[in-house]
Amino acid sequence: MHDALRGKWRGVLGSALLCLGPLACAPEDTSGTVTAYVFARDEATGQYALGRHSVDNMESLRELRGRDMDFRMGAELNQLSLGGEIDVVRGSPFALEYTREADGTIVPGDLHSLYALSLYRNLDRTASLLRAHGHVPLKRLDIFYYPRFDNILTGDGRAEFTDNAAYVSLVPCFLLVPTFMLSDLPMLLNEGVVAHEYGHAVIHQELFGDAKEAPHEGDKDWEAAHRHLSSIHEGVADLIGLVATGDPDFIQATADVDRNLAEPRDYTAENLGELLQGGADFDPHLHGSLMARAVYELWPKDAQGRITPEGRSRLLDATLATLRELEFEKDSFSLASFPNTLVTHLTAEERGAACTVLRTRMKPLATRLTSCE
Repeated sequence: MHDALRGKWRGVLGSALLCLGPLACAPEDTSGTVTAYVFARDEATGQYALGRHSVDNMESLRELRGRDMDFRMGAELNQLSLGGEIDVVRGSPFALEYTREADGTIVPGDLHSLYALSLYRNLDRTASLLRAHGHVPLKRLDIFYYPRFDNILTGDGRAEFTDNAAYVSLVPCFLLVPTFMLSDLPMLLNEGVVAHEYGHAVIHQELFGDAKEAPHEGDKDWEAAHRHLSSIHEGVADLIGLVATGDPDFIQATADVDRNLAEPRDYTAENLGELLQGGADFDPHLHGSLMARAVYELWPKDAQGRITPEGRSRLLDATLATLRELEFEKDSFSLASFPNTLVTHLTAEERGAACTVLRTRMKPLATRLTSCE
């Protein structure tokens, strides 16, 4: 992958390769805000390109440790039992390879440093956005860059996470794994995907505080409730990706996975059957996406049919407020719980139109839409 990306990176960073070793060229560490070459999304066009951008809230540039995150290398997650118990080896601080241009601009010295610094910026932007709307992380999030994941039965499981990222509440941490997808934009450089994954940490904290897992995890009687919960996780995380980028189809820049929120879809009786019955083929991303599409459709838009920046800001406020109001109960919690509570944060006039959308798009769950009665 990434011949195009490597070419762009190589042209700018060629001077960094003149160093004969990391100690020979390593500049002093720094904190605060720096200007650096990163792969970033253009706010106006939505296109990704290498360029100079501000990277904020750092405690250590060399170790990629900031206000809300701590990058780690050589981490290991070892699953010790079939029940999911995990032994964590945090590894060592990240060792960013970089030089400085005459004006102080940071130049990543290798591809992994470019990846990691770009990822740090995207995560920090999302964390700062959430902070501005009242979500303050309870603790700094570990970012395990290319960790090892071992299972007592199957051994090294890193291949299972290829071309993806994951939030693990049990640690808590954020897993970044090698990407082999044939795309100019790897998942870990896609700002919307990164915001989606960070969103899982936000959702878990707002619902369950600093608990390592959701209540009744692994309890057979609660399996259906957890399928509803995992679907809400995916749908709300998609909405956070939308809010962060303004793009309802933010994954498309990396992969065509049919997750465009701007394409309305009905939640069918067949979908509900899958949600209630579960099984090996159950996919929470599908169910969450259908819910998130309904939310996108019902949310107030401008004359051109777009959710404005102000509208996205309002959607984020309503999303966080809704998460804080939800109660995870076995018999009452459902995929409809999120939109049913969200519409209460609209005006009476807006709610009428929104409920029309919900009754149409989520008809099999209409009895759960009590705010629309």
